[in-house]
Amino acid sequence: MDERVKIEIEMLRARYPDLQVSPDERWFLVPSYPLPPGWKLSSTNIAFQIPVGYPGTPPYGIYVPVGLLFQEKRPNNYTEPAPSQPPFTGRWGIFSWQPKDGKWFSKADPVAGSNLLNWVIGFTDRFREGV
Repeated sequence: MDERVKIEIEMLRARYPDLQVSPDERWFLVPSYPLPPGWKLSSTNIAFQIPVGYPGTPPYGIYVPVGLLFQEKRPNNYTEPAPSQPPFTGRWGIFSWQPKDGKWFSKADPVAGSNLLNWVIGFTDRFREGV
């Protein structure tokens, strides 16, 4: 296991103890991620992938089980089903998303720069946007 990814998995598990990690440690599933008001559900599973070249190449996109609606509408910048599917049970759609500032500052010490925990916490920003 890549030492940086190992540290970041520990960081994620501290906040999301039910985190699931694929055997190749490229895909992650956070069960019951809380959603703000307006969404069809109060929480949903989310998945994401770390790309080849990580951490120099930032992650991109938020995968959710198909059928997630905001005020009975399909969200913008969302594709269902996703062209590639996470290795977790069910069918998945994907939000085309990255943080608004588009900035990813990876450093040798993941705690000191951009990391997967901050990435996942940032999903709330997208869900607050609603449609």
